[in-house]
Amino acid sequence: MGFWSRLWTPLKSKWLLGIPIGGLIAFVVGIIVLGVFNQAMHATNENQFCYGCHIGMDTIVEEYQQSIHFKNNKGVQATCSDCHVPKEFFPKMWVKIRATKDIYHMLAGTINLENFEQKRNGLAETVWETMQARDSKECKNCHNPEMWDLTLQPLRAQVNHDPAKWQREEKSCVNCHQGLAHNRPVVN
Repeated sequence: MGFWSRLWTPLKSKWLLGIPIGGLIAFVVGIIVLGVFNQAMHATNENQFCYGCHIGMDTIVEEYQQSIHFKNNKGVQATCSDCHVPKEFFPKMWVKIRATKDIYHMLAGTINLENFEQKRNGLAETVWETMQARDSKECKNCHNPEMWDLTLQPLRAQVNHDPAKWQREEKSCVNCHQGLAHNRPVVN
């Protein structure tokens, strides 16, 4: 009996039919789970999701909404996740996992409206250290230094935006540009 004739003969063991059906079910479930996961990642990167905890608790949202990253003459808007969530999968997942501590602190009441300003500098330092460690990669997703025409910038910016100077001084965007989307915390 050849291969093709065996293909069309009824199975002697009925359980063998479960292998392709189980594989098909696993494939369909996998597609559904992947779709739900993708939607969850997209939803948690929306400003409305971020506002859910930050609006009213402090001035973070209000400061952002008055910044050039929210409202400007170009009509381009950087969302919360554009600055605070990496685009790459594993760094993004790490940020999402670490963000669960914020939920804990909110529920536990260890960071609230009454004590936020006292803790704000430490929180900002953590964000700045992360941005520095990533060489301000999230900034550079929108502000590509290779595309700048330095001759159109004021003299001070031309000098400070010289890539050779950055490398020599080991600086990134966040070293000079703190307090753009949020007010710079007052150091106590």
